[in-house]
Amino acid sequence: MNVGIRMGVLVDDTRTMTLEQAMSPRQTWQTITRRSPNFGFTQDAYWFRFQIENQTQQVLTRLIELPIPFIDDVQLSHFAGGQLKKTYTLGDEKPFSMRPIRHPNFVMPLELAPGSNLVFIRMASAGTIEASFRIWNPVTFHEASNNESLMQGGLVGILLIMIVYNLFVYFSTRDVNYLYYIGFVANYLFFHFTLNGYTFAYLWPEAIWWNSFAISTFIAGTALFTCLFANGFLKLRQFSRRAYLTVNVLTVACGVLLVMTFVLPYSLTVRAGAGLVVPLSIVLLGVGYWRWWRGAQFARFYCLAWSAALVGISILNLGKLGWIPANVWTSNADQVGLTMLVTLLSFTLADRINHDRALRLNAQAVALAHERQARAAQQAMINATEAANRELEQRVSERTHDLNTAMDQLTVANDRLQLLSTTDGLTQLSNRAFFDSALLTEHRRASRLKSSLALIMFDIDHFKRINDTYGHLGGDACLRALARLLQPKVHRAGDVLARYGGEEFVILLIDTSATNAATQAETLRAEVEKLKVEFSGGVIQFTASFGVACVTPDQDTSTQALLAAADIALYQAKHDGRNCVRSAVAA
Repeated sequence: MNVGIRMGVLVDDTRTMTLEQAMSPRQTWQTITRRSPNFGFTQDAYWFRFQIENQTQQVLTRLIELPIPFIDDVQLSHFAGGQLKKTYTLGDEKPFSMRPIRHPNFVMPLELAPGSNLVFIRMASAGTIEASFRIWNPVTFHEASNNESLMQGGLVGILLIMIVYNLFVYFSTRDVNYLYYIGFVANYLFFHFTLNGYTFAYLWPEAIWWNSFAISTFIAGTALFTCLFANGFLKLRQFSRRAYLTVNVLTVACGVLLVMTFVLPYSLTVRAGAGLVVPLSIVLLGVGYWRWWRGAQFARFYCLAWSAALVGISILNLGKLGWIPANVWTSNADQVGLTMLVTLLSFTLADRINHDRALRLNAQAVALAHERQARAAQQAMINATEAANRELEQRVSERTHDLNTAMDQLTVANDRLQLLSTTDGLTQLSNRAFFDSALLTEHRRASRLKSSLALIMFDIDHFKRINDTYGHLGGDACLRALARLLQPKVHRAGDVLARYGGEEFVILLIDTSATNAATQAETLRAEVEKLKVEFSGGVIQFTASFGVACVTPDQDTSTQALLAAADIALYQAKHDGRNCVRSAVAA
């Protein structure tokens, strides 16, 4: 028994109304005036109530079926004699195991008491609201369910056969259009069975998050492969630049929609998908008829196939939008259209193979005629070709040798240029540009791995006095001697020693605590204090001041903060008398 429109309806635009509020005598229930209880896409919650009369004196077991498996929230309350007898809370956003009967649709058993039985049902969803309730005798229901499963199994068989068949054809022809066709059929297969609840029932019963938007994903995937198939099969690139660009724009739009189904709410993407299907089909079908009208005979089955699909999908969408009544034909119009589509597309692809074979045979016939003419001149050309080949091989060998020599020289020059761009010419240490790049890289890595990063900044005390006393050559000798002293001390992979500028040096230590960094800085300070630089028959000795900063980077820290902290510590060391180590904390 189809309940149809024989029930009261109450619209809850706040989606907060409780059962007690809905049952209140103050509520004004409306009759359903449309031809079917289909309310299309809506953000409102809907309450429905209807009364079942048990005219026997026995308790009867009946099933209430909602044959729309993609409703987010379905709540049923059964009253008899003023008492609440049974409640159900179901929906496609709840685990499938919560359903009282394992079935793709929402099926809720009720024990009907003799007399009047009042049923309240609340429905809310991000998609459409379709309240096409059915009341079943359990035996009749299972018979009908078995018949429906048989029909759906036949459809699965047809689609899988087409996928396997065209996959073998692809392996033999290597024509990418067959892959596009397989992608279309596979996506539509999953769309259809997700729409009818079979995938949630049998493939991913616990994947609630994925099931909540799978319909819009498969709609976008079907549309995407439809565009790709049409563009390649109809050879639009050679036929019309305008048509080719138009279909490419639609392809990009479908691809964007496919990605957005994982990001945007289902209520938006399913509307976009439903709104895209009909105009997309019209455009691709129009291009197909245009191609056929301009002489492409292989497009005739394509046009007939997509005409059948367009009619079926249009009827389905109009039913989902509530513009036409939902019945067995409108609910299964896409299946009828799809069966005709895959059948006719089989002729389309076969016709395409025959068309291409005819072109190849014609080309072979022309080639054979040309071959007879070419054989006469072929022998005369062989000797000239061999001589030309020998001369060409000699020239190629000479040019190859010259090219290899030039490439070797260019490689050496590039390596030298790379070294010069990252190396300080005086000390042969890394320069500031290299250090800045390494600091940025290690700062990001430490932020990702939550590891510490230490920076030691130091310079020679009273370096100007050394330059004034021994000249700039003496200062340069001190800088080189300091570089030679420090280079063996910084040897871990990832650590960087660089001349930062003038008499200032920096050491970047990865995965190093503040304590270990300060200890290493103290060791280096002592080594510098003992260093003796021979210059012009004399000996130059000097000391250095060290600033140490350490940080465990996160999104709120920066490399500049670490440099600033080390610089502050170095300034403090200078202020405290030089030849010492001071530490600071990076903000």
